[in-house]
Amino acid sequence: MENVHDLILNESEKFKDYFLNDEEKSISFFPKFNSINIIVGANNSGKSRFIRQLMSNNYFVGVKDLLFLETEIRAYNYRISNTNSIIDEKYNTYDENSKRTIYISGDNVDDQKAKVLLENRLTELNFNDIEDLVKIIKQNKANLENLRSFDVTNIFISGYSKINNDFIKIFKNFKKYYIPTLRTAHSLFNFDLDKYSKIESDIYLETLDNYYGLKNINIDVFTGVHLYKEILNTRNSKREIRSKFDKFEEFIRINFFDGKKIDIVAEFDKDESLKGNNNLEIISVHIEGEKETRKLYELGDGIQAIIILMYKIFMAEPDSFVFIDEPELNLHPGMQRLFLEQITTNKDLKSKKLNYIITTHSNHFLDLTIEKDNVSIYSFSPKNDKGGEKQFVIKNVNRGDNKLLKDLGVNNSSVFMANCSIWVEGISDRNYIKAFLKSYCNSIKKSYPKEDIDFAFFEYAGSNIDHYIFDDKVEKEDVDIVLNDIKALAISNRIFLLADSDASKQSSKKGIRLKELEDAKTDNFIPKVVWNIREIENLLTNEMWKGILIDLCNKTLIKSHETDILLKINEALSEVNYSDFEKKYVGEFLEELRKKMGNISKKSILNQSNYEVKSNDSFGTIINKRELSELVFNKNFSWEVLSKNKEIENLTIEIYDFITQKT
Repeated sequence: MENVHDLILNESEKFKDYFLNDEEKSISFFPKFNSINIIVGANNSGKSRFIRQLMSNNYFVGVKDLLFLETEIRAYNYRISNTNSIIDEKYNTYDENSKRTIYISGDNVDDQKAKVLLENRLTELNFNDIEDLVKIIKQNKANLENLRSFDVTNIFISGYSKINNDFIKIFKNFKKYYIPTLRTAHSLFNFDLDKYSKIESDIYLETLDNYYGLKNINIDVFTGVHLYKEILNTRNSKREIRSKFDKFEEFIRINFFDGKKIDIVAEFDKDESLKGNNNLEIISVHIEGEKETRKLYELGDGIQAIIILMYKIFMAEPDSFVFIDEPELNLHPGMQRLFLEQITTNKDLKSKKLNYIITTHSNHFLDLTIEKDNVSIYSFSPKNDKGGEKQFVIKNVNRGDNKLLKDLGVNNSSVFMANCSIWVEGISDRNYIKAFLKSYCNSIKKSYPKEDIDFAFFEYAGSNIDHYIFDDKVEKEDVDIVLNDIKALAISNRIFLLADSDASKQSSKKGIRLKELEDAKTDNFIPKVVWNIREIENLLTNEMWKGILIDLCNKTLIKSHETDILLKINEALSEVNYSDFEKKYVGEFLEELRKKMGNISKKSILNQSNYEVKSNDSFGTIINKRELSELVFNKNFSWEVLSKNKEIENLTIEIYDFITQKT
């Protein structure tokens, strides 16, 4: 990301209602400003207002990585201040006002340490060009005797290669364009005195100016109303301008007319125009091999919409700032893809080094930007109102951040994927969770969430969980992670993970891994480690065992002694409590019950074959976990029964809330 800079907002008072992340102080810089900057947020989240404030500036200073200034430079200065007693201590103070000291080194690093105090993240420096910045540096008590040829764009700090020629970038003397939501490719008409007449004035622009005072901003506002005049003037301009239009026509013919040669023409009838009749002034498209021309208004709305967007971009001057409000208007998702592909990959447009600031409600712009290093994405959201004034929070977010979809009201099910996933070790866990959820939903008189739409199960098979990473901030540059692990949130962007501890101590290898999972918790990844039990079967209460235990007994004996066996089950469960075995294998609990239940006709009532027998006094887990879980599922235990175990109650409600959480 060579062209990414933190954009300093010189007139920060204009942005007093905007806050970066959770900071209490209003925003003083726009982070990670890139070639293409996409602003996402719900309605009334301050997006359009922000870009109107931004477009009122004619001058910007970009600093590469202010976080670097706040950490590494601070550490560097500290080392120098502890080894060089001649440095003025007050210029090395790191105080509560976020003051920063930068040493700009000259030809002799050891002898020459020039100091520049940049206050409040450079925001107090209101300068108009490089010369003014140099002047300010000199005024800040910098020792510049050996820096006769000092150039602000060539900052170098000893020991840090990160400070290079483009550490500070000056944006000045650039052209600005604004394409608002109020736009159309149609000519507008007025009905007066029994006839229609074309409206010559740009009433869209006048409306916007009335609301926002755009005429006070040095910016080219393009609503499309005067597209006819623009094309007419372009066709009659000098070669350089006509060449831009030729490239625009090339884009249109390749993408919409099967590569046929076309001419986009602003037609008029000279005689009628002299009479004052401008109704015949139309934009038409002449297509190679077709006898009849097509009028622009006869083309689809999507083609008209993309013509408005791309015309002004192709005609824009190099290094311009292009502000676009909601480019997705009237655009099919395929057209949105075409628009974004052009501004990111079209060689003619890339050569102009344009800077785009785009607001959008479209989720299609998000997946199209994955793997594109020249795109930065921002989420805008309302902050709690203060003093009656609306305030907004800005976050520079990772591509693939599910929070963006939430802001746009987009669910995974919109593209036929489950909205979230519940990760369990195996099928038995899956059956228990389904049994618990159904019972809970019945108790609160809510429909059971739709499986494979509202949620889907994923079985990770025990220790295989080590192959997955759940940190959504992991970047592709981390080679070790990319080669060895699977990024879970790329499989499902909302995960609830259930894991039992197997009675592991938190200091053990497995315990440490489970703690790592808990520490990775985010809004999109909820790990639930059940530390108080060995395995999920330990959750089954005596009342639940009372309902299913007979199915684990000797089938032959049941045929002739069912009533006696049921009595013995009740007697055994009155003496043996499941809670005493929570951190032991369930086989230990069942073996104790088997002893209490005894024999009939010298045959054991409860089959020992249901669980592992390690030795005469050591017993393991259930052998057929699936069968046991299906017994629980088919019993349809009431919530009154299940909720007596608080672990079941809390786990079930957590999962239900996660599934039904609004996205």
